[in-house]
Amino acid sequence: MSQAVRFAIIAGIAALLVGGGIFYKIKRNAPQPPDTSLVITPQEQPTIRITDPQRGPATAALTIVYFSDFGCDSCAGADQILAALEQEFGEKIRFVWKDFPNHKNIYPESYELHKAGRCAATMGKFWEFQRIAFLHTSELRLQQPVLDKVLMETNLDSNAIKKCMALTGISAAIRDNEREAKALSVTATPTFFIDGIRYEGAMPYYQFAGTIRKILAKIEYESK
Repeated sequence: MSQAVRFAIIAGIAALLVGGGIFYKIKRNAPQPPDTSLVITPQEQPTIRITDPQRGPATAALTIVYFSDFGCDSCAGADQILAALEQEFGEKIRFVWKDFPNHKNIYPESYELHKAGRCAATMGKFWEFQRIAFLHTSELRLQQPVLDKVLMETNLDSNAIKKCMALTGISAAIRDNEREAKALSVTATPTFFIDGIRYEGAMPYYQFAGTIRKILAKIEYESK
């Protein structure tokens, strides 16, 4: 092989290496599409029904819809955080509860609590019922009966609530929420929908509050 041919081959290999390096660098530095894995399209947002328990004004700047379960210890912890958020943000936020008895096969009485909660809602006492029910989550998870305790501590008529729980409409409302959760691919509790974004699991207070502050600031800025 002549020296000229050898030189041409070496030059060609070098050109390929340099070109490949430039291509790799360009590809590596090229703008990447944003991560939209948590962004929910308008068609995939939860539907707020008149029968869904709600707390806070309908005119609130921000609505937080969440799927929760009386048999879920993380949900019990999140309930305390939501109460603290309500104290901080007041009428700027509204909460909408969605029944998702995700643990009903493990803790059957959790489903009974969901039905009782729906009945308490018809009497205007859902949120009191919810708060007290979550105080007994650890007992529920130990397979200890808690429904009668919750009804007594909420000052609800046990007989009236249990008659209400037998109505088909009560179970139907819960099934509607369960179907909606499935349609939205909700698999864990609690799951929150806030300003078009899904958040799974209980966030610590500072993170939850920080998220809400940013969203409210954006809403205020866009309203100007």
